[in-house]
Amino acid sequence: MLWQLKSFQDFIKSEGLIGPKDTVLLAVSGGKDSVAMAHLFKQANFSFAIAHCNFQLRGAESDRDEQFVAQLAKTLEVPFHHTHFNTLAYADEHKISTQMAARDLRYRFFEELASTFNYQKIAVAQHQNDAIETVILNLTRGTGIAGLHGIKTERQNIIRPLMLFKREDIDAYITANQLDFVEDSSNSSTKYIRNKIRHQIIPVMKEINPSLEDTFQKNIAYFSDLEAFLKASIQEYKQKLFQKHPKGYQISIQKLKQIPAVHFILTELLLPYGFNSTTVTDVILGLDKESGKTFFGKDYVLLIDRAYIFLQKIQQEQHTELILNKDDLMLYFQDFIITQEITETTFSNSQTTAFVDTEKLKYPLTLRTWQEGDKFRPLGMKGFKKLSDFFISLKIPLMQKHLIPVLVNADGNIIWIAGYRLDERFKITTDTKKITKFELKNIKP
Repeated sequence: MLWQLKSFQDFIKSEGLIGPKDTVLLAVSGGKDSVAMAHLFKQANFSFAIAHCNFQLRGAESDRDEQFVAQLAKTLEVPFHHTHFNTLAYADEHKISTQMAARDLRYRFFEELASTFNYQKIAVAQHQNDAIETVILNLTRGTGIAGLHGIKTERQNIIRPLMLFKREDIDAYITANQLDFVEDSSNSSTKYIRNKIRHQIIPVMKEINPSLEDTFQKNIAYFSDLEAFLKASIQEYKQKLFQKHPKGYQISIQKLKQIPAVHFILTELLLPYGFNSTTVTDVILGLDKESGKTFFGKDYVLLIDRAYIFLQKIQQEQHTELILNKDDLMLYFQDFIITQEITETTFSNSQTTAFVDTEKLKYPLTLRTWQEGDKFRPLGMKGFKKLSDFFISLKIPLMQKHLIPVLVNADGNIIWIAGYRLDERFKITTDTKKITKFELKNIKP
């Protein structure tokens, strides 16, 4: 049927998927879709090669597929690349699903081939029905607006040249050209979520709307435009809200409260830094509460102060001595951060919190590990005690001693053995006029 070939050529040209000098690597499983794609590439006189992955998941059937695709490449007179994977072992090693393992292995192989043999593009045989399945799957997983644009026709060097076709168009092309293909028996199994959507959910939707594919394509195009608009809007909000400071960004709480749809916008702003929607909910709830609340992403930490939210990258380098200035809100040390703030609270049961008479502090303070000869006056005691003896009395292992932060005044007096004991000289008294709160927080709680 010539209309598929003409439509295929027009689609590739209009989308700019293949350049005049490009050689394309086709991912071919042996099923209807990839076989149709291979023959269309041949009829359109594109330069291409075929790649096939044997995931060793279906025994003899997997070997049959590999042999079929090898013969197809021979018939079409194009280069053939193939490989075998122990997919189950890879999935087990990386603690991921079998499907995700196969996807990772497949694309890694394709990228290696593209680099080695100078293939400019990698083509996969997904079509409109695959896009519908992806949208429905994303809706059930809650991926937000980004999950509603389906499958992009082109992403970097990956192209999907069959995205103009419905499944029935490909079936018609296969039948009209009397093309052989292989059936993957796992495609009929509803133990996989995507197959359940394909075989059980979409047929019901097509009963309601026989033109389901056309409707979805219109919606997908709309959501793609909407996503582009939202991304531009989010960048505008980032410019308004995010202010650079020496250690990262600060976000004005006053400005944040004035924007519409604050949860949505803040989620979109913080997602790239490793904070999800649930964390953003907690952040918003914490804006009107006591300052000092801290949230941890994978690589970033977020701290709520009185007027600002501070966003900083978690420092990986290890230090044994750092300076804490009066205006610093936090300081990284080993696997911890130390925060400081002026507060009216005077009591906490936590050993990771210390309340200090502000007037007794002499800046800059030093945060360091213990040193030979260190001594302090443990809270509640009149006399001094060597830090080494203090650690022995608590039965702290030798290696752990070198990880404990010690906060030191500018005059050399120890203020706090962080996480263990405050010095008697810095405690709150009836004469205290201003209180500074120090808190020790684990970066990897």
